[in-house]
Amino acid sequence: MAKKKNIKNAAHTDNSVKSKSPDMRSKVEIKQPLPQNQERISRLVGSVFIGMGVLLVAFGIYSFIRYREEPLFNPDLEAPTLDEVTSITNGDKIMVKGSAAGFDEVFVYVNEEKIDTTKLDDDSKFSYEYIVDEEGEYAISVAGVKGFPNRTIGPRSTSKIAIADWTAPSQDSVTLRYGQETNKNTFTLAGTTEGNASVEVKRGTESFGGLSDSKGNFRIEGIALDEGKNVFSIYVEDSAGNQVTLDEKIRVSYSPTGTVNGDAVVDEDIPQAAGAFDTLFGNQLMMLFGLIALISI
Repeated sequence: MAKKKNIKNAAHTDNSVKSKSPDMRSKVEIKQPLPQNQERISRLVGSVFIGMGVLLVAFGIYSFIRYREEPLFNPDLEAPTLDEVTSITNGDKIMVKGSAAGFDEVFVYVNEEKIDTTKLDDDSKFSYEYIVDEEGEYAISVAGVKGFPNRTIGPRSTSKIAIADWTAPSQDSVTLRYGQETNKNTFTLAGTTEGNASVEVKRGTESFGGLSDSKGNFRIEGIALDEGKNVFSIYVEDSAGNQVTLDEKIRVSYSPTGTVNGDAVVDEDIPQAAGAFDTLFGNQLMMLFGLIALISI
């Protein structure tokens, strides 16, 4: 009887294993090996990311060492040279150019404040474009910097003034002096405006121009006239390039047979309008003849 019981237990155990084996097989995951090309690509991408990480760490260390503190001042170093600074402009850019032999870079200062750095080329030259946000005067200077990791800075260059001027000349500041009638085929225009401004007189394709002095005085001679009435427009442009067209027109009448002498100039030093010159000359001539007659007596 005992043998039969063992046989039954064995059979029962075998049946249990058989009934469970399909479930166990379904839980087993069989992985296929990656293709050789895909494995290479994975390794390559991983190497690239590792290299980039190393470069970023190296750059961070370099930047920390380079910029962790201001360079030490060395008064024995030679100051860079400012070769060119935009003197005046009606735009928003000031160009700064110069040379700084023996340095690695230059610090750029505007109105005594450091605003940026710029590198040197192979000839120790530098070029920098400063963008202004409002008109006014700007004092530009530079200082040379060299060395790593211990950096030194030399004295600043002599400052140069740059002016951003966005305002056109005021019409109210312009005065014009000329005669409105003449018997000559040219006339002269005198007046005042901004200092160092250009004044242009135009009629059709004809143009006559002149420059005002530092005080704003100008004089344009030889402006051609046609017989009859002549109308000219006036344009004033300041040294920054801002231009204004005057509302006032110049009107001069030219008559070759007219009685108005002179070249149509109204000027306290040249009384040549409305026959004043001939009258003055005639009076002086009569006085001269009178003096000769008295002497001869």
